[in-house]
Amino acid sequence: MIAAAAVLAAPLVSDPSATASCLGPAVKIKPARVARGGALTVTGQNFGDDCLDTGTLPQGVGPLGNPLTGLVIVIDQGDNEFVVATGSAGSDYAFKVDVVVPASLQPGDATLAILGAGDARLTTDLPLVISGAEPISAGETAVATFGPPPPPDTVPEATVPPPVLPGDIPDEHVATVPTLSTTPVQDDGINSNERRVATVGIAIVLGLAAIGFAIWSRAQRRG
Repeated sequence: MIAAAAVLAAPLVSDPSATASCLGPAVKIKPARVARGGALTVTGQNFGDDCLDTGTLPQGVGPLGNPLTGLVIVIDQGDNEFVVATGSAGSDYAFKVDVVVPASLQPGDATLAILGAGDARLTTDLPLVISGAEPISAGETAVATFGPPPPPDTVPEATVPPPVLPGDIPDEHVATVPTLSTTPVQDDGINSNERRVATVGIAIVLGLAAIGFAIWSRAQRRG
């Protein structure tokens, strides 16, 4: 159904710019004339972040450095820009993705571009023709993804303080509270004096009783 609605044309290729002896990013689109809601194949090559064309390559790094990530494919028409795909280049610095042409586009001329970090345009805008055929599908267009998935976000695990073991408890004096009563007792001078007099009186009585008992016991032995 897509083939019937879209007129096939020869693929268009953006002119790769040369940096030293390294080839710059290049993009192909097929077909160059599409219907709204139809499929468009986008192929990219040479999407690396460096040009290591001299000397010995570092271990694990290719001639174009690291593959570019965070790529965004857009279709522009007038003042409108539609994001149709996001992703990253593979280890070979290339990618291929099928995108859906937004139904919101108008019949006529449009362009396709690849954006990088900071919305920098990495390629020359490629001309694209939107046919006047009725849209194949309506509604919002899903954004395609391509390339290796980005590394998962590393969220630090919540740290929980270790439990305090008996040996780790500081050996410090801890104030204790009496368990029998928490109500303070008022101590005035009068009550203290009365208790002191009563104590002395009891001691005197006990002493006299002991002396009397001793005299009585001696008198009994003499008799």
